[in-house]
Amino acid sequence: MTTDNNSRITTALTAAIGIYLIAVVLPKFIISGTLPKLMTTQGLELLLSLLAIVIFGRSKFSEYGFCLPGANQQTSEVKTRWIRISMMALLLGIVATPLILGLGGKGNPWIKNLTIPQIIIFVWVLSSTIEEVFTRGFLQGHLSVLSGKYLKLLFLRIELPVLISALFFACMHFVLLFTGVDAITMTVTFFFTFSIGLMAGHLRAKTGSLIPAITVHLLANIGGMIGGIIFALINFLTTGKLPGA
Repeated sequence: MTTDNNSRITTALTAAIGIYLIAVVLPKFIISGTLPKLMTTQGLELLLSLLAIVIFGRSKFSEYGFCLPGANQQTSEVKTRWIRISMMALLLGIVATPLILGLGGKGNPWIKNLTIPQIIIFVWVLSSTIEEVFTRGFLQGHLSVLSGKYLKLLFLRIELPVLISALFFACMHFVLLFTGVDAITMTVTFFFTFSIGLMAGHLRAKTGSLIPAITVHLLANIGGMIGGIIFALINFLTTGKLPGA
């Protein structure tokens, strides 16, 4: 691997860690209130991700996924894969929440402080988009020098930029430990987000665009809400009580 490639990888990881600490971790200590913390994190994460692309990526936004899926990628096979992976992400979200609650976990504590409209706007739409701009846009885009290099994980053969961005995305959620999240919720959340990261990263690599990745992320978040509703209904029908009542 050339010196330039090593420098690019170091830059990507160093910048990503810096963005994470400033945008995701720091607001937990200096901002009060769930929604203000979330809005601050989203604003900083988006701003710093775009700034990193300007500084380190020389403003070549199309190389970081800011484009429509390439015309040469719009084959029936790619479209079918996009739909299939998106449905898998939705299903994974539907399964994840009941799994957490069924194992005795309490779920994400801060999301319980948001209203349904706030969840739709700030979690489904904004978080899904901004986190993809950061992890699949800047980080995976800047690690493109590793494209064509693979690591075998169980029965999967995963391209290194996809694997690294997925692992980083999953590790970002350890910030939930500052909110008092329980071990069961944290463990399931880690594997859930890692899986979603692999799906989103794979589509990002295959299409060259962030749009499929954002779609996967959005549907996974929606699935999590659907799964919670399903669990609550089943619990009510079998026990006569809603979870937590």
